[in-house]
Amino acid sequence: MVKIRIQIFLLISTFIIVSCAQPQGTLPTYNQELSIEEQKIQNQLFADSWLKAYLNVSEVGLNILFNAVELCREEDQIYGIGVDIATRYDGPEQIRSELTKSLFLTDDITIVATGINTPARNAGLNRGDKIIKINDQTAPYGVNATSEFYKKIRDSKTKTHQILVKRNDQEILINVKAQKQCRFGFFVDLDNNTFNAFADGNFIALSLRMAKWLAQDEIGIPLVFAHELAHNAYHHIDDKKTNMQAGAGIGLLLDILARSQGVQTDFMNMGANMGAMSYSIDYENEADYLSIYALALSGYEIDDAANFWRRFAVEVPSSIYSKGGTHPSTSERYVRIEKTIEEVYDKINKEEAILPN
Repeated sequence: MVKIRIQIFLLISTFIIVSCAQPQGTLPTYNQELSIEEQKIQNQLFADSWLKAYLNVSEVGLNILFNAVELCREEDQIYGIGVDIATRYDGPEQIRSELTKSLFLTDDITIVATGINTPARNAGLNRGDKIIKINDQTAPYGVNATSEFYKKIRDSKTKTHQILVKRNDQEILINVKAQKQCRFGFFVDLDNNTFNAFADGNFIALSLRMAKWLAQDEIGIPLVFAHELAHNAYHHIDDKKTNMQAGAGIGLLLDILARSQGVQTDFMNMGANMGAMSYSIDYENEADYLSIYALALSGYEIDDAANFWRRFAVEVPSSIYSKGGTHPSTSERYVRIEKTIEEVYDKINKEEAILPN
């Protein structure tokens, strides 16, 4: 019986294939090996596109993490020198070999970014420098080199570090004084379709598409990075989790009460969702407010910050009238940020500390 069904299926399939219209032209001979080589070329192009976006975010991010450190709580401050480093074992796995090629990475630590205004940049460390020694000790190398390096800087009792680097076949000794910075990490994912940025309490993340769009104007990456930093600095994510748990708890009590009457309900999940959404727009407004202070502390011109939301509205027109969701409308954000800019300039003119109220 099974054989008969298979024969019938094959017969029908053959009939369909023969009956279908076919291309009429004669195409050039296809070479599979050339296609595989072209895949490598395209993957390298994609890796370089990601790298350009990531380096833009890294230079800006390091700058803000150091210079807006006063916005972060004491427990969220660590010591650093402001270098983004890598070995051949780092980076997204899908493009790791391509990044190794583009950045000339080895087992040794290579500096890939130093921020705009950081201890490393001001001391003279450059992108491309290979770190050989730290305080007369051989620098970490291999699989865990980057995490070991950051730990050495973070935990060292000595805050001034002697760093020996190799640059263009020359060895250069540079003294760098570690300073406090916000502890949060950052990354750009490989998603070139989603238009998104978020903070999770420990990291600041941007999609590749978002990072590339933001790089079109000077204030784009700084403003969004500062906004997401504000979420982490003011522990908005922890607050949302607390609200979610509170909502779930109340919902559970309602479920227990309903089931005691023989009614099946799911108030627990409903309550959790309602709790997570509570004050969501208020948190976004606070992050917008704090972002202007972070930019001012980091040396950016804040005059154009409100206009960013007009450009965003053009890109995402549904955000112009958004109501009742998780984010305020772009029109509301524009008006609020204009007021915040006035507030910051008023403090600057009065020679007051540039800190939020």
